[in-house]
Amino acid sequence: MPDSHRETPSPEALNDAIRTLWARAGEQRRSLTADEQRIYQVLVAAWAEATGAEQELAA
Repeated sequence: MPDSHRETPSPEALNDAIRTLWARAGEQRRSLTADEQRIYQVLVAAWAEATGAEQELAA
C-alpha cells in the first residue's frame, strides 16, 4: 500500500531540483525537453506552495 502521508519536500530541496534540471540542460547546451518542462512545472508549483506555506507559518 503506498504511503499517502509522504513528507513534502522543503522549498530548498525543490529549488535544488529545479536548478539541477536547468543545469543538466545547460551543460548539454539545449532547452528543456517536453518531459523536463512538465517536471519543471510540477516542481515550480510545489515550490510556490511550499514557500507560501512557510510564509503563512511565519505570520
